[in-house]
Amino acid sequence: MEPKKTDAKVYALKLLTIRDRSVQELRERLERRFSKDETKEALDYLEQLGYLDDLRFATNYIQYRNRSRPTGNYLLRLELRNKGIADEYIDQVLNAPDAEYELALSVAKQRLGSLERVEALARIRRLYGLLQRRGFPSTIVRRVVGELLDRDLENEYN
Repeated sequence: MEPKKTDAKVYALKLLTIRDRSVQELRERLERRFSKDETKEALDYLEQLGYLDDLRFATNYIQYRNRSRPTGNYLLRLELRNKGIADEYIDQVLNAPDAEYELALSVAKQRLGSLERVEALARIRRLYGLLQRRGFPSTIVRRVVGELLDRDLENEYN
């Protein structure tokens, strides 16, 4: 039995009730089951209703990541590009430098508690690595680690 035309719309709505998705994510999921025409029709329908909006998706995604697993703008930009969000939208929603610094500081403070018994140089190395893996720029990482450990990393290692 072939799926009906309206099935693409119903399936798309079902996917959106599970979680918000970008246009590209939804298109990829729909094209697994439906033709390109049915997919396009369903996407157009959802955009007209206001259920698909990449700018809103990107804003919500950044807010979610800031709450659940704080990440630097570099990594957020990569993740949003992989989800098909346009660079102009990404630029609008990325964290401000001050907010990015505060996020890095909170991540480092959380981790610092578990590093109390670790040697000082290893503590610096681990905090630095954690923040870099999370996509924070080295200037912010250096500043955060220096503040938390009361060290001048610029002069100490250069």
